[in-house]
Amino acid sequence: MPDGDLANIFRPFYRVSTARDRSSGGTGLGLHITERAVKIHNGLVTAENSDGGLVVTILLPLTSLRDAEAQV
Repeated sequence: MPDGDLANIFRPFYRVSTARDRSSGGTGLGLHITERAVKIHNGLVTAENSDGGLVVTILLPLTSLRDAEAQV
């Protein structure tokens, strides 16, 4: 994926300019929604080029059930 596209893939309605098959549809919202959901949970989502594709990593904080109950 071109670096210019990589910098924008979390923007709403953004579609990669070199998409192989535009007929398959897609609104360009999937990664934007994913990023928002992860941020709501105080997590982090990143994307990076890899051989033959894109690697999307999602990191979410882990809280024990006991800690979560104490916060309620």
